[in-house]
Amino acid sequence: MKSVVEELRAEARYLVETANNSSEAQLKKELSERAEAIANSMEDPEIIEMNIRRYQSMLAGGLTDETHRKAVDEMLADAQTLLSDLHAGTYPQHRLRR
Repeated sequence: MKSVVEELRAEARYLVETANNSSEAQLKKELSERAEAIANSMEDPEIIEMNIRRYQSMLAGGLTDETHRKAVDEMLADAQTLLSDLHAGTYPQHRLRR
C-alpha cells in the first residue's frame, strides 16, 4: 500500500502531466495550480499539524470499520513522519516543474 505522501506525489505528477498535455489554457492553469497546492501542502507544517489533529480526532471518535481505522492510522503515521522530517530538515525539498 502506498503512503499518503507517495499518493499525493503521484497525483501531483499526474496533474502536471495532464496540464502539460492540455491545449486548453484555463484547464492547464487550474491543473497546474492544483498540483502546486498539493506539493505545498506536503511542505507546510501548519497543514500537516492540522491533518494530524484531524486523524487523531477520527481515531478517538471510535472508527468501527477496521479497514477505515487502519487507513487513518497509516495517514497519521505518515503525517507524523513527514512533520518530524520537516522539523529535522531531512525532508527533500522539491518543487514540481511545469
